[in-house]
Amino acid sequence: MTLNECRNELRSIINELRDIEWGVRRDFEGIGQDLCGNCIDKIADKYDGVLARLNRVDSNRLADWITGE
Repeated sequence: MTLNECRNELRSIINELRDIEWGVRRDFEGIGQDLCGNCIDKIADKYDGVLARLNRVDSNRLADWITGE
């Protein structure tokens, strides 16, 4: 799997989590939907942080490091 494929997959996971969060908040009533939605939001935020770090990786420098050049 390439670095770009990892980034795309992570973006897809984040989007799915955001969709799930929105659905939970929309489709359920009572205090539970807010607690559950907030929990899903925190997880998505953590993945956003991972994606931000991954986006800072210079694939050219990484390739040089792997090949030893």
